[in-house]
Amino acid sequence: MIDVSILIVHHNTPGLLRQTLKGIRRVAPHLSYEVIVVDNNLKMPVGQMIAQEFPETIYLIQEDNVGFGRGMNAAMKVAKGTYFFIFNPDMILMPEALEHLRAFMDSHPTVGMLGPRLSHPDGSLQYSAYRFMDPLVILYRRVPFLRSLSFAKRCVDAYLMVEEDREKTRDVDYLLGAALFVRSQVVKEVGGFDPVFFMYFEDQDWCRRFWEAGWRVVYYPRVSLIHYHRRETAEGGFLKQLLNPLTWIQMKSALYYYKKYHKRHVAHNKFSSFNRD
Repeated sequence: MIDVSILIVHHNTPGLLRQTLKGIRRVAPHLSYEVIVVDNNLKMPVGQMIAQEFPETIYLIQEDNVGFGRGMNAAMKVAKGTYFFIFNPDMILMPEALEHLRAFMDSHPTVGMLGPRLSHPDGSLQYSAYRFMDPLVILYRRVPFLRSLSFAKRCVDAYLMVEEDREKTRDVDYLLGAALFVRSQVVKEVGGFDPVFFMYFEDQDWCRRFWEAGWRVVYYPRVSLIHYHRRETAEGGFLKQLLNPLTWIQMKSALYYYKKYHKRHVAHNKFSSFNRD
């Protein structure tokens, strides 16, 4: 069996995807791994580029843009790794990252999902570990005049876990779906991403299902990756955000998520931290 399957869903960032694949090859992980790219852009496929420059990569093309979660599910169906690494096409993999992630999971059998520290290209922290989102957080982050109000800021800061030490390994409610290191056996138990989510909230839903099945979700800052992240639904003023099609996709996902978990309590115990990594 392969140690790690690196799974990437691509839509319209061929330049970043090329750099990501180059980065994986450059760090030359000291374990067995495979890379699977699912292409959601039939109009501008990257298959030829991958075949010419990265022939070792497994390439799957979808007949339509099926969204992030369904694309990942397609990759997981053919993946052979003991661990699956859900990996965005705009990431830079650092040396020994895979080795450290695998070692931590090997030594902590109650952990089902692990998320590294994510940094912006300038080295600053990127929030990637959260508490489950209160619906009001969406409103507070989208409406400009609300952002500066103290009660709104407290709510958003609690969601982002601003007060927590980001250098400490610890349980969290959920992790950003840009980089998730998971046990393939747990995926068989819990299932893949909920296909109803086209985009947004699928990572929060998946982590919640891990917790409900008794598997811990852990933030692991010993491993740090660079993520060229853009919150496109938060760009510009309120009117521009309102007219952005991605905003409406996010709202649709939010409505489905909160309906799905209406009156359901989080099924995990009080969070724990790790004294040693």
